[in-house]
Amino acid sequence: MQYKGCAVPYFEWIDTTQCVAGFSTRRGGVSQGVYASMNVGLHSKDDHELVVANRKNLFSTVAQELKPVNLHQIHSADIIRVEKDYEKEVQADGFYTTERGVLLTISIADCGSVLFHDDDFTVVGALHCGWRGTRDGVIQNMLRELSQFVEPQKLSAYIGPMISKENYEVGPEFQEYFPTEFLTARNNSLYLDLNGCVEAILREGNVGKIYNAQLDTFSNPDLFFSYRRDGQTGRMCSFIGLK
Repeated sequence: MQYKGCAVPYFEWIDTTQCVAGFSTRRGGVSQGVYASMNVGLHSKDDHELVVANRKNLFSTVAQELKPVNLHQIHSADIIRVEKDYEKEVQADGFYTTERGVLLTISIADCGSVLFHDDDFTVVGALHCGWRGTRDGVIQNMLRELSQFVEPQKLSAYIGPMISKENYEVGPEFQEYFPTEFLTARNNSLYLDLNGCVEAILREGNVGKIYNAQLDTFSNPDLFFSYRRDGQTGRMCSFIGLK
């Protein structure tokens, strides 16, 4: 993982002749106020024209030759396949494609994201995994879909920035949702290790290579938006595509 400190700064996972992957920061955009400055969240309450300008600047920086596509994320466990003619937003929280020239993008602001590719770069996937999707099996569903093309051992997975366990206070009902190993009690409060849970599910799914950014959105206000920290705020995105 490499930080690219250009006019539109971002973190790069991959940039080869076959594939590009990474995630954006909140820096380098034109949005103002609580959305300053690189807000790429189409469903935020920011000025839509500014969001569109941010997205254009970001995607022309990271993958000018690829067509960016996105989902209407609803905290589900639903996964869809994307063909080259994909245009409208579909309600789901993960998608994958074997098409070249398509950039899959996932909006994030505390929830997790995971990007996937196989060893031969014949298929890529991207998913949004907040606590609901993770609880309901969004990661397992993605692995099931990708297994149509490749064995899990031949997959690489990239976990993007998300809220850390130190800052993710949750209610007592989460003891019914997640194994105790991912919950920590502190000062009469309960905290969820979403990052650790996501990585554990990938390991249980026999994913061959797992890379984890280990970056906390909450405690890095200069780099990342955080819904839990700020309430009304913008979005970053994770992205991956085959060239």
